[in-house]
Parts: sequence; C-alpha cells; structure tokens
Amino acid sequence: MISHPFAYRSPETVAEAVDLVSAAPDRTRVLGGGTWVVPECNRGESSPDVLVDLRRAGLDRIELVDDVVHVGATSTYAALMSSSIVDRHLPMLAAMARGITGGGQLQSQGTIGGSVVAARPQSDAPAVVAVLGATLLLAGPQGERRVSGEAMFEGASRSGVRPDEILTRLEIPVQGAARWGYYKLKRSASSWPIATAACLVHRDGSGSVTDARLVLGGVSGTPVHVNINSVLVGDGVGPDRVDEAARLAAASVHSPWDDELAPGSYRLAVTHPVARRSLAMALPQEDA
Repeated sequence: MISHPFAYRSPETVAEAVDLVSAAPDRTRVLGGGTWVVPECNRGESSPDVLVDLRRAGLDRIELVDDVVHVGATSTYAALMSSSIVDRHLPMLAAMARGITGGGQLQSQGTIGGSVVAARPQSDAPAVVAVLGATLLLAGPQGERRVSGEAMFEGASRSGVRPDEILTRLEIPVQGAARWGYYKLKRSASSWPIATAACLVHRDGSGSVTDARLVLGGVSGTPVHVNINSVLVGDGVGPDRVDEAARLAAASVHSPWDDELAPGSYRLAVTHPVARRSLAMALPQEDA
C-alpha cells in the first residue's frame, strides 16, 4: 500500500499526459503497467506527489508501418505474445514476453515501455530492445524526439527519458529472415535473470553470415554490445568460431554488475556460457 498522499491522473491523450508530467517533473511518476513504480512507492523508495497513468492515452497499439513494427509503450507482454505482427516479424520479442518472470499476472500488467524506462539491468527487455535496433519515440513539451535503443540505457535504472517526457512507442525494423537467439540464466523460475544474451544473425543466399549482433543484459549496469562480426562474418561458421565469439563477449564486460541476486564476479563467470547458448540458437545446428 502507498502510504503517502498523492494525486492520481489518467490522461486520455499524449498531449494531456505531457502537460501533466512537465508541470512538476521532479514530483511526478509515470505509470506504464505499474509493476516497477507501485512497488517502489509501497516500499517508500519513491514518494511522488502525482502519479500519471498512461493506460488510457492510446499508447497500446501494435502496427506494421513500412517494414517497421510500431509498438505502443503501454503494450503489455500479453499483447506482444498475442500479436500476429510481433509473432511474424519480431519473434525474439514474442519469445522474451513468454519468458517474463512473474507469469500470467505480470504478463497481463507489465508493459514493454515501462520496462525500457525503468532500465533495470535484471530486466529482460533492455538487451532485446537494443539488439533489435529499436528507436524510441519520446514526447515532451518541446515536441517529439527519437533515441536509439543503444543510447536509451544510460546506467543502472537510468534511462534517456527526460523528467518532462514520456515514452510513446518503440519503432523496431522487421528482421526478415534473420535467425535469432535469446537465452537467460535465472536461479529459479520466479527469480529475475542474472544474465541474458540476445543475438541476431543475417545470412546471404549462399548461407554466409553477413552481419551478427550480440547484446548482453544483466551482467553490467547497461546492455553490453559485443562486436562479433570480426569472428562470425563469412562462411563455415562452426563450434570453434561460435566459442570464440562467446569468449569475446565475456571479454567485453568491463564493469560487472552486483546486486542481491549475484555478485559481479559470478555474472562475469557465466557470461561466456550464456552468450554461447544464445549464439548457438541463432546459428543452424549443423554449423554450431
């Protein structure tokens, strides 16, 4: 229960939401699904004067626009799981939603936008949003601006959303025939991830790898982008090269992240096998 007094607002338009947030940005919190903000308020970690709930602001649409999937910020994980557009064009995003810690209750309430803005290292969304090349559309009193998925995450629990802005949608390019892998390590089904790895692999008509992306989550305060093209681009990708890419991933973690789930030393130790499994999922079995 939130013990301190506060005003609750439920705007019906983006413009109204921006007006509410920008009126007192330091004393206002925005609710996507509320799965991060409400517990913080319950624990006394945050005590805003105003809670702005975006669920009536029309930000829950999922649409395909010119080979780009527009995902509204208040789209729930359940909506991602049931969307034929997401299932066809962004299967990694759908798989991430199906594996969200908390099961059906959190999937029905938690939102992709809320997870991005929260920027929690132990969340599933940051690494997946980053590897998919998402662009985040933000609305504020000065108008709209776009931020890349890579630039959005500035630190542990610190996103690129300014205090007087709201996240309205994610714009994610269709991935075509790219193969993908998403793997996460958890202590139990009900615990948050200790480490995640999201991978995309593009090939040409002959089967040669033309581009490979790998982003690690949970192992540092922000998603770690690993340049694996130098290892994987070309033909004849086998287990040795996959393992080399996984070792490169482990070497890319320079500031391992500590929390109550695991020390940074443990996260660093498991980076190689977590990355290896993600890479193996993204590559044909006969290769990896």
